[in-house]
Amino acid sequence: MNRFFYGNFDFEEQLRGEFQRPARLERLVLELASSWLAIADAGDRIWCPGRLPEEFLASLSQWGLPADIFVTEARDIPAGMELVPWGWSPAAVEFGERHGLVVDAPSLDVVRLANSREYSVSREDVANEYPNFATLCLTWEQVFACVQHLSYDTRWVTKANWSHAARERILYRGPSISGPDFSWIKHRLARDGVVCWERWLQRESELGIQWQIPPGQPPQLIAITELLVDTRGQYAGTQALAESVAFHSVKERPFSEKKATIPEWAIHAVEATRPTVNDLAQRGYFGPVGIDAMRYFDPETNSLRTRPLQDINARWTMGRLATGWFERWGRPATWRHGRWETLCDDDAGTQRIVTSPERINGSPVTHRTWLSDSRRHSDHSVTS
Repeated sequence: MNRFFYGNFDFEEQLRGEFQRPARLERLVLELASSWLAIADAGDRIWCPGRLPEEFLASLSQWGLPADIFVTEARDIPAGMELVPWGWSPAAVEFGERHGLVVDAPSLDVVRLANSREYSVSREDVANEYPNFATLCLTWEQVFACVQHLSYDTRWVTKANWSHAARERILYRGPSISGPDFSWIKHRLARDGVVCWERWLQRESELGIQWQIPPGQPPQLIAITELLVDTRGQYAGTQALAESVAFHSVKERPFSEKKATIPEWAIHAVEATRPTVNDLAQRGYFGPVGIDAMRYFDPETNSLRTRPLQDINARWTMGRLATGWFERWGRPATWRHGRWETLCDDDAGTQRIVTSPERINGSPVTHRTWLSDSRRHSDHSVTS
């Protein structure tokens, strides 16, 4: 069955219930619609209610995709296609049913739980060989108890129960909290009943561990990729970890046959995520799952340590889509996100292929994406 891709990239906000998408986020969602090209086939269609440049549409032929793959008007949505949203939410289900698409969704209650901080913290508690990285706080007094004895240079972060992409969180330092941030925490507690408090870890590298849970079947490991983030921890791209892992999907050969090409800490992280995806399958969730794992420096032990369950995303992820681009291009690469003029300096002298339009509705696009054959490493590579 052909697929209709629906980019509700603000999926976590939709899970909270009543949500009015602001104009800024509306534009970002529109600009991200081209990300689906990574995994689309010629018979599929992508929801993108905006006018795209003819030259960009013509360029899709290099991937074997038609120029009319984007659907810009609701009246042109072809009924009978399988709806594939970024994540399953009440809004996504309503969209599919309204337009005659085939909606095969897991329980939305399970989806809400799986994407919550409450669930991710509970899974870290189960994996008791790791330290307690996060604390769930039900009251303002519990948040204050987490920070009151910290030194003034200790960084920490508080996140809403449903948050993603460095949104719905505050970064802070030290044992006191200012008025605006105090109000932010109080509002989230009143709205969601809980916030998640964490120490800010000294990041060395991060992985995206990509799983797929078929209905009624055991979870499948699809790929492992390296996340590129900026100084605020916001997503900036995905890099192929190794040719045998991220370029060719892991499911082509058993994971055990690929371990020689994967850093030991990454192998350990993958195995640490397996009980969680099994738990999601047992709860009735099916579909894509991306779990972020972090390698960080622990100043107390003067050593590198691993946080294998940093974020649990029961939805599609940019890391998962990146593996599609790597397979389309035919070799390991980096899929970059951001402002073209700012980030292109990192790729000087390398081959680049544009994967998003330069303009939408005649206006310049702020969030661009492109493939690069360069591999950017931080001071501490993922292989360390």
